[in-house]
Amino acid sequence: MDFELYNELKMNVLNLLEEVLRDPDLLPQERKATANILRALSQEDQDDTHLKMEDILQMLESPKPECFETLSAMELAEQITLLDHIVFRSIPYEEFLGQGWMKLDKNERTPYIMKTSQHFNDMSNLVASQIMNYTDVGSRANAIEKWVAVADICRCLHNYNGVLEITSALNRSAVYRLKKTWAKISKQTKALMDKLQKTVSSEGRFKNLRETLKNCNPPSVPYLGMYLTDLAFIEEGTPNFTEEGLVNFSKMRMISHIIREIRQFQQTSYRIEHQQKVTQYLLDKSLIIDEDTLYELSLKIEPRLPA
Repeated sequence: MDFELYNELKMNVLNLLEEVLRDPDLLPQERKATANILRALSQEDQDDTHLKMEDILQMLESPKPECFETLSAMELAEQITLLDHIVFRSIPYEEFLGQGWMKLDKNERTPYIMKTSQHFNDMSNLVASQIMNYTDVGSRANAIEKWVAVADICRCLHNYNGVLEITSALNRSAVYRLKKTWAKISKQTKALMDKLQKTVSSEGRFKNLRETLKNCNPPSVPYLGMYLTDLAFIEEGTPNFTEEGLVNFSKMRMISHIIREIRQFQQTSYRIEHQQKVTQYLLDKSLIIDEDTLYELSLKIEPRLPA
């Protein structure tokens, strides 16, 4: 990323590597390593072929927006995964240093981490809002069943961030308290939801999710909050310098290990074709109902039972 940002630095390193290759005394493994680095740096910036969030937002002025009922669970899951990965891979590695996301000026220090967090909240709000849009209990139950199916397809696509966006929406008090609605949900859907929730549970420092990520090959979208908690834990619990005043390399190694894992998931893209009609629905802010209004709606459609 440093080489992408600073062209002069990149050119200096390329010149140095070419000079090294001209050394007749270079060992075969040294020559191979030098050539590999040279090749990696010389490759055209691959980001040009990547779709960016800005590109998608510019496309949103489509004449006929789709609605929840007309979109399949597969279409929704694939496009949620595409959007989640685009947002996740846009975070530059330097934002993970120094806990900038916990400071007062976090929007200036870590704009992309804050955008990722906002995107998570928007998607989760959309799910809850969509369910509360229905006044009749049958339609609400159908909407919940469909969203659980979307979450399960996200799991199959290794988008654990998407699974958490949906399950956290279903656990909101405004949705969770709808006893009549949940009574109409099938046993299979409830069992599936329990399985999904266990996978992305924060219990034991996301023990199950870590295990799942360890055994899955990219492309994948992990839950960013898990890594931010790890980084905060290291930053707060370990000093930057040893008692002798030397750089604490053990701490730097731990931070580097986490950032390397994040980068591994950022660098492998999904081969999912962008569908404008679906992302237009998913990114439509006008569909989102705020938390207080959601709860008021919840009380209106299923009033509290008298004590």
